[in-house]
Amino acid sequence: MMSPPDVLQTGTPRTIAPRTHTYSTDLGERETLQHSRSDWKIDGPRAPRDERRRAQHNEVERRRRDKINNWIVTLSKIIPDCNMDNTKTGASKGGILSKACDYIRELRQTNQRLQENYKEVERIQVDNELLRQQIEDLKNDNALLRAQLQQHGLEISETASQ
Repeated sequence: MMSPPDVLQTGTPRTIAPRTHTYSTDLGERETLQHSRSDWKIDGPRAPRDERRRAQHNEVERRRRDKINNWIVTLSKIIPDCNMDNTKTGASKGGILSKACDYIRELRQTNQRLQENYKEVERIQVDNELLRQQIEDLKNDNALLRAQLQQHGLEISETASQ
């Protein structure tokens, strides 16, 4: 491996940029050094305004999580085979959401089949109506032919016509 002077190989010594902010080594009880991306800052006691904003944010976030959890519990009650009593703590949120997705897919497939069946039933009803109309037309034709036969003096018995 190469030594640091071999790597740098410059004739002039390196210069270090001066600090724009001085750091205290005495951080006190509540102050800590925090690293955020590329800059370090000292985090001292928070101002009351910051505390209120943080508390408000925490409350909003808690309400958001509660809503999500309540909807997941509601889903677990709606979806078949998705009981919360599977274990002491109940089914996992991921498991509940997975079963919900599966159930929705199943419902969509069932809905698609029902729509196809309904269209088929409608087609059959139209066909039946056409057949009924044809039967009526044939009965009318049959009645006309009987009347013509009677006009010519020919009698047809009822048993022969059926």
